[in-house]
Amino acid sequence: MQTHKQADIPQNTEVGYVVSAQDYLVFIEGLPNAKVNDIIVTRTGGRALVSALDHNRVEAQMLDAERPRPGDFFTMSTQGLRLPLSSKLFGRAINPIGLALDGKASLPPGGEEIDLEIVAPGIEAREIITRQFYTGLTTIDTLVPVGQGQRELVLGEARAGQNAFYLDIIIAQRTYKRICVYAAIGRPELEVRRFSEAVNAAGAGDYTIIVAATSNESAPMISICPAVAISVAEYYQKQGLDVLCILDDLATHAKYLREMSLLAGRVPGRESYPADIFYQHSHLLERGGNFNKLHGGGSITMLPVIETALESFSNLIPTNVMSITDGHIMFSAGLFATGTYPAVQVDKSVTRVGRQTQIFIHKVLSDKVRSLLADYKEMERYASFGSELTPETLQTIKRGKVLEELLKQSPQTFIPWEAQIVLLTLVFTGLFDGMEIDAIAAKKKVLIDTIKTDTMYTKYFTQYKGMKFDALVESLSKELSGAKKALGI
Repeated sequence: MQTHKQADIPQNTEVGYVVSAQDYLVFIEGLPNAKVNDIIVTRTGGRALVSALDHNRVEAQMLDAERPRPGDFFTMSTQGLRLPLSSKLFGRAINPIGLALDGKASLPPGGEEIDLEIVAPGIEAREIITRQFYTGLTTIDTLVPVGQGQRELVLGEARAGQNAFYLDIIIAQRTYKRICVYAAIGRPELEVRRFSEAVNAAGAGDYTIIVAATSNESAPMISICPAVAISVAEYYQKQGLDVLCILDDLATHAKYLREMSLLAGRVPGRESYPADIFYQHSHLLERGGNFNKLHGGGSITMLPVIETALESFSNLIPTNVMSITDGHIMFSAGLFATGTYPAVQVDKSVTRVGRQTQIFIHKVLSDKVRSLLADYKEMERYASFGSELTPETLQTIKRGKVLEELLKQSPQTFIPWEAQIVLLTLVFTGLFDGMEIDAIAAKKKVLIDTIKTDTMYTKYFTQYKGMKFDALVESLSKELSGAKKALGI
């Protein structure tokens, strides 16, 4: 006589029975044709991901909340892992298996299959990165430029203003008509909800999708979150669109991979992480890039995130991801605490691709600003000894302080790159030499608005190509009336 469970099994269906279980990890006998990353389902529809194969058993990790017991059975899923990517996902927050997290209507079933182990496109599918990825943040666009299709690591301590930074970059993409995919990997549920609300409140929901596996989810769900988010980004990239993909954050992702590996009894590697941890991250990040028409065109600009304490920057995960990416932006909680935003340590940040995408005059300006800031820091230390300073040294210190002030930017204030060039070049005209820093800070917004709208300065926006930096300084020196009026001098 058939048991109730046996009666529920469809005929001619491959079946596997649970022989042991540890929380979300189940070991199954049967399912002879199962492959790694296949989706298998329980009688009640609970989904599990096949994670390893042995001679006589299958290891799988539960994606849903269900926890099977020994004796329960699994069958092969006919659907696999699918998301309705062709549906209107913009403005939505979903988890990696397509459940709505924003209180809105559920997504329709089915859709496009998500391949968690897709191989990154080879060199034949890629083009040289030649376009700059503008963020509307002067510090980034001028001093640490990012190329469209670049993989730039965001590295820093907690509470350094990173969430405001991601929101600003997403808001800026409205101007450049890019799709944004934000992956919240193991982040607190309240933080994800607030970020989603901020995105929609800023009007950025029209082109932004949030894929979130919060800290309330199981480790297997969190482990697949970045792969699902990148698959969503690839869907739009293959339509010839430019996509920004933020992975926040891979240090948390690595910790959950370590938990899963240790629970499964695998031999731990360095710092107890699984031996393939470098592969786990590299095969994800390699899917970013700038692609040719044969591969759909479009691009995926990746901003993977590592949030870690200052003394942990040289640990395994930060150094691994540094070696995979094309540079890093270093955030400092100390700078943020002093009111600096974005709290980027320019001297410790690196971009290996972005510099080649800047137009010539922007690149020269970047060199001038970096050089002046370095001289200012050195001379300021020298001045602390009480030595008498020359007029040239005093001017360098003053202009360095002015640059620091102009590089500070309030959250959600977009500055076009064209205006950034005029704003920073004005420092070299001597405009601010006789002003107090507090006065500059008070009038900075008015000055920026003047640069963005006054034809005295907007005319340069179309003349940058082929223009020399010294010629721009000389020309602006003769046209300071608009800036002086804005500054009240």
